[in-house]
Amino acid sequence: MNIIKSTVVAIMAIALLSGCNSGKYLLRKANKTFESGAYSKAIKQYRKAIPKISRREQVLANYNLGECFRILNQNASAEQTYGRLVRRGDNIKDVLYRFTEVLVKNRKYEEAEKTLEVFARQHPEDNRIENMRETIKYAGRNDVKREKEYIVENFAAVNSVSNDFCPIYATNDYETIFFTSSRQSGKKDRKRHDVTGEYASNIYQTQLGKNGEWTKTMKVEDLCTKKNEEGSCSFNSSYTTLYFTKTQGRYEDLAGSSIYTSNRDNNYNWSEPEIVNLTADSINAGQPSISPDELTLYFVSDMPGGFGGHDIWKSTRTSKNDTWEQPVNLGEKINTKGDEMFPYCRSDNEFYFSSTGHAGLGGLDIYKAIQSSDGSWTVENMGEPFNSNYDDFGIIFEGTTDNGYFTSNRNGGKGGDDIYHFYVNVPVTEYYVEGIIRDAKTKTPLAGEIKIMGNNGSTLIRKTEKDGKYRLKLMANTDYLCIASADEHLNQKSRLSTVGYEDSYVFADTLNLTPTDKPIEIPNIFYEFGKADLNPQSKDALDRLVEIMNDNPAIIIELAAHTDSRGTDRVNDDLSQRRAQAVVDYMIDEGIKENRMIAAGYGKRQPKIVDRETAEKYPFLTEGRKLDDKYINTFKDDEEKFETCHQLNRRTELIVIGVNR
Repeated sequence: MNIIKSTVVAIMAIALLSGCNSGKYLLRKANKTFESGAYSKAIKQYRKAIPKISRREQVLANYNLGECFRILNQNASAEQTYGRLVRRGDNIKDVLYRFTEVLVKNRKYEEAEKTLEVFARQHPEDNRIENMRETIKYAGRNDVKREKEYIVENFAAVNSVSNDFCPIYATNDYETIFFTSSRQSGKKDRKRHDVTGEYASNIYQTQLGKNGEWTKTMKVEDLCTKKNEEGSCSFNSSYTTLYFTKTQGRYEDLAGSSIYTSNRDNNYNWSEPEIVNLTADSINAGQPSISPDELTLYFVSDMPGGFGGHDIWKSTRTSKNDTWEQPVNLGEKINTKGDEMFPYCRSDNEFYFSSTGHAGLGGLDIYKAIQSSDGSWTVENMGEPFNSNYDDFGIIFEGTTDNGYFTSNRNGGKGGDDIYHFYVNVPVTEYYVEGIIRDAKTKTPLAGEIKIMGNNGSTLIRKTEKDGKYRLKLMANTDYLCIASADEHLNQKSRLSTVGYEDSYVFADTLNLTPTDKPIEIPNIFYEFGKADLNPQSKDALDRLVEIMNDNPAIIIELAAHTDSRGTDRVNDDLSQRRAQAVVDYMIDEGIKENRMIAAGYGKRQPKIVDRETAEKYPFLTEGRKLDDKYINTFKDDEEKFETCHQLNRRTELIVIGVNR
């Protein structure tokens, strides 16, 4: 028993010793990974090490773990980790300051203010305190909106579940965009980055298609390699030269970065990338932005001589063929003790960047800087909706407009970093005409064509849908003539005007087209009794007939005149022929070509057939009956009805007999 007991005790002692050594080994491994910058990998290692190390060792380990969370923008986890240290009284290094930073990111401004004041009492000499006070004060305001109202939308057509960031226009029509993404680009792309936990970032492109939708993203293969990471880009003003960030070695080895350049030929092929010699090989440089004249290159570096973590620097040259001069720091108006990153040179004196050091809403905020003639800078926070309590960076503009894109890891995205589209929310006054083309007799929708002509010289022609519906956009302060057409129907026109309308409006316009498969009666053409002379009361009807001919310039017609049944055939035939010719003569006088019309007198030989409209107007008549003497004489005892029937037979009709093609 004693032997067994001794053996058990020995095993327990070895296990305890082994556990202790395992914890120290895991901690050393995690610290080494953290110092190398592989933060995503370090999180996993610290989580394994912390339960196995001493209380004293846990303090630094938890602080480093919080730093990993903060750097990777896992703000809820960072707050929890820093908060645990603060509550325990483990006030190591500047945990209170870091705790304040993530509280601001998480919009806990009152708690952040209290935490900062504790830090200020312990470290009154720290020059970050005043700036953080301004940040808390600024972030807690309710009026950090821009003067103009902007709409911000997730660029869902491009974004993925991975990091997508730093868009840049690649063509002068702004219909091609380059951007950086850490999405998985192939089956062999298996290894994730130890720093971010993402795949290696590469340069991708997307184009706006003819249908108004962005095409599927593609990697820019000529610029990307499997061993390296490629990052944020900048085009010259002619979109022929690209400046971009590229690691100097294998991305999994946490290699440093440099700026490279490549030229694009007319066939859209890229030259072999060449390094831009700006700094020593051991110094990181990236996130380039070339000025419109290509004589100044802005970039980000942590080289000595700066004001804090990452600073924005610039290098100049006297011509495009000269070498770049020694980099110069942009100075304390731009750079702070924090990080200044993602520069964007919009014009000679208008500059944008992101910073954690200027007063903001938390995390990286986007700032606008204007340079005066004496070289000094005026810096302004862009405010909401560009900035949030998360990281916001990489802004670009579409030429001189206020539309563009930026990057943010704010809530509501598809992945980590997402690209967002913004544009000015200008109340737009819009006018439309919408309606339907129908058969005038049956009210059946017609597939046809609608043409609208404005008095400003504009013309729009559109095919209708199969159901006859149409919708067209109109211009402000314009008078319009609308003409609808369909096969085997007379054209129909209408008029409308947007003059005087201040608010948006939709005009409803239903156009009923008269079918040409049957004779078209022209009502209200009157003649002197027993004669062919046109009565002055006929002018409106005759002018309407002229209008029909002008609206339908291709048709050839027969003008058919009919009499009632009273009188001899010879007299009625002669009278109707002369009446038809009188109408044709009137139209010739009004400019209608003679070869488009034939006058035909049918006398009393073609009595009218009662149609639906006539039966509705005169209920005593039966639809489909011919108004011959036999039928008319049934009303002989009622003089009004009797005379109405004869009047209906006395008519002038238009018959389309041909079309000039």
